[in-house]
Parts: sequence; C-alpha cells; structure tokens
Amino acid sequence: MLGRALNRSLLRARPLVVTPRIAPPISSSPHYQFQCRYSTQQPSGKDPQDSSTTGPGPVLPMDANASSLSSGSTPTPPQESPPSSSTSDPPPLESQLPELELFLKETEKAEKASSSGGGSGGRVGGSGGLGRGEGLPKSAYVSSTDRKRERLARVVFGSFIVSLVGGTLYMGRELDDVERKYYKDLQQGWGASAFYARLKARTNDLLNFYNEPPFEKLLPDALPEYSRPYTLVISLEDVCVHSTWDREHGWRIAKRPGLDYFLAYLFQYYELVVFTSQHEQTAAPIIQKMDPYPGYVMYPLFRAHTRYKDGKYIKDLNYLNRDLSKVIMLEANPDAWSENPDNTIRMKPWDGDSKDKELISLIPFLEYIAAMGISDVRPVIKGFGDKHVPTEFSRREAIARAEHMKRVEEQRKSRKGTAGGALLGALGMSRQSANEEKTFMDLARERGLQAYHDMQKHIEDHKEEMLREQKKMEKEAAEMMKTSLSKIFTEGLPKPPGAQ
Repeated sequence: MLGRALNRSLLRARPLVVTPRIAPPISSSPHYQFQCRYSTQQPSGKDPQDSSTTGPGPVLPMDANASSLSSGSTPTPPQESPPSSSTSDPPPLESQLPELELFLKETEKAEKASSSGGGSGGRVGGSGGLGRGEGLPKSAYVSSTDRKRERLARVVFGSFIVSLVGGTLYMGRELDDVERKYYKDLQQGWGASAFYARLKARTNDLLNFYNEPPFEKLLPDALPEYSRPYTLVISLEDVCVHSTWDREHGWRIAKRPGLDYFLAYLFQYYELVVFTSQHEQTAAPIIQKMDPYPGYVMYPLFRAHTRYKDGKYIKDLNYLNRDLSKVIMLEANPDAWSENPDNTIRMKPWDGDSKDKELISLIPFLEYIAAMGISDVRPVIKGFGDKHVPTEFSRREAIARAEHMKRVEEQRKSRKGTAGGALLGALGMSRQSANEEKTFMDLARERGLQAYHDMQKHIEDHKEEMLREQKKMEKEAAEMMKTSLSKIFTEGLPKPPGAQ
C-alpha cells in the first residue's frame, strides 16, 4: 500500500512538459543509430483546445539531410545534437521530498486508524483513502440483490428465533389429562424446575421415536403349532455372510461354509431369527438368497428394529417378545450385544475363509441346550466366560464321556462277580446292551440326525405343494397392501386380519 502511495505522489509531482531524451542506440551497427524525440509541448501559436490540431508527429530522423523513409534509399546515421533549450528541466527531487514525507505520514496514520476501528473493511477517510464506500452512502455501492439477500436473512433468522421460543414454550407446557397418567413424576406449574422437567421429558420422547424400535414387540406371539422351545438369533454380517468390494468386481458376498446344514439341522430345535444392523433394502435380498427354500429363517429383523444409543446400533433382545431365558444370540459385534451379554455367544468375525467350520462346531453345544431342556440359558453361557465355546464344550464333553465309560466298566465288573453274570457268561450270553457305552448326548444326536433326514425327505416329496402354498400366501399379502386413497376416505383404514 505504501508503494502505491509513493507511485501516485511521484505521478502528481511529475511536470506536464516532458524533456526530450536521447534514446539509446538499439544496435551497435551504424545503420541503426537514430535518436527519437517526444514532446508534450503545444506548438507555438496553437490553441490546445483546437480540434484541428493533430497529435504529435511521426518520429523523424534528427538530421535534416537524411532522406525520406519512403524513398527506398539507405538512411545515413544522423549526427547527435544537444537537446533543445526551449524545454525546461524538471525540478530537483530534493524539492519534492517534504511533500512526499508528509503524504506517507498521513497514509500511515490513516492505516492505523482503519485497523483499530474494529474491522471497517479497510475504509480510510480523507483524500488518500482506499475504502470501498469512501465518502458514499451504503446504497451507492450495495446492489439490490445484496439488499434482498440481507432482508431474507433477517426474516429467516427472526423466524428461527420465534419458532425456537414458541417450540420451547409448547414443549414445556403443563400436562393434560392423558399425559398425567404417563408422566406420573412430573409436576404442574410454571416454575423453572417443573418447566425444565416437562421440556426434557417431551424432548426425550420425541427423540426416542427415532432411536427406539418401532414396536414394543418385534416378533408376534408364538403360535403353538409352529413354536419351538428356544429362539436362536443369528447376526447376518460377519457370521452368516462376508462382503468385500474391489474395483474389478464391485461388491461380492460369500456365504459361510456349513450355513445350509446349520440352519436345516437346528430348525427342529430353535425358532431361527436373522437380526442385522443393515437396512432392509440391502439385507432382505441377501437373506432371501441365503435361505431361498424352504425358508428355515422364520423372522428377519433389520436396522429399523435396533436401538440407537451413543452412536451405536444395539440389538436389544428385550423387545423380542420372547422369554430371555430361552433366547441365544450369535453375534460378532460388541456394540450389538451390549444390552444382553449373558444371552450372547460371542463369535469372531468371519473373514471369508472357505475352510471355516465354526458354525458346524457350534451345533453340539446348541443341540445340548435343546436336548437337555435347560430352563435358563444365561448361566450356562456365562459359565464359558471368554473361552471359545465349541472348544470348551468339546473338552467338557470328553471329560463327561470318560466318567461315563468308567461307570460302565465298574458295572461290568460288578455283574461278572454275581452268579447270574457267571452263568450268562458260561452260556455265551451277556447283559451288555448295544447302547450301554453311548452317552445321553450320543443318543440325542442320533435322534436329531434321524429327524433331520426325515425332514429333508418330507421337503423333497412335498416341494411343489409347498411352493404353491407359499405363492398363494405372498399373493394374499400383496392384495392386502393394495389400498387406494379413495378407499381410505370411503371405507376407512383396512382392518388387521382376524378383526371384526
């Protein structure tokens, strides 16, 4: 800024009459040694306002004996001549210094005043100011579009303040008759504490509408003909499937090894529910392709059925409408099981390994829970702690089998010492049964395998009939969803199935 001020001061101090100057030679060749002269002096006897007076003439050689440029002859280098004495020399620079120093001081003062004025945008008063609206009203340099924007901003801000105050008063209003039954601990009146309590309670209810599951019962009441004694909640991501993405193939989803057998075998013991934190639009096609036929998964649940708390999506089993003493969840995400850790078998996320056998190794433990009729699964699961459940259960089962075989050997020895046992041994007969060495779980697995094969045979024999029934049910459900706007106004909202 000081540099620009210096240039302006020098321009104002420059005299109007420019002295003739001798141009330096363009080249060392004698053919190009010319001297040019420019002057802003008016010719003597001419009026400076006369329109007939032409501008400065063309640049001519200084030597009068030089030939015309249009003659085509080779020009002769002119002789140097001293500058004309008719022009006056410029005033010395020393005479301009007081004025320049004064101007610089005034400019420096103006800049300091502008910087200490609270961000005035660089406007400087006086003749040397560089401000945008110096000496002019705001309407002179603010466009109509900017004025409209400022008015709109003021209207929006005012509306926001009014809405905020009105909404706060409305949310803190006194309770009506219905709310008194729901908010039994809140007080009436317009005191500060009572007003804040009502405001906080209503605000939390408003936020819970989006953070809590949409229904208090995520699953319908269990039907006796389809019910199972236990419910198995299985996570979709990193337990049943694994998804990857790359530039070449995009999204690819792999199904975990042994998943088909896992679902088909445990279907006879458990009510199978797939619970995922993904959106329904994304997860529903995956579940449909993962379990296409005959559909061992009885109920799918999605992100809309989770609880959102502290930035986490929680799969809260308290909303499941099932007895938690009979519910087991397979989950790999710690945030999802945070509300029900005692019901959860904590899985390691599957990374897509094609040789994985984790689901198959879990079948003996889950079958043990169902076969033994455990009244409360939570203490059993809690007893494993952080240990790997399939490995720990296999170790415990081996200990129980060794104790069982020890008892069988003791019974055999005790029978040989009796007279009846000795007589039977002499005749080549034995009281030893074929199932004597089998444990209770061995017998339960044999029954489970037989039930699994019978179910697979039944599905294969009645496949076409089951597909027709499934299509019929899908068609009926689609017809129930077709409700036009005119039908709602004329007949009202559709009634749920079974309602009179």
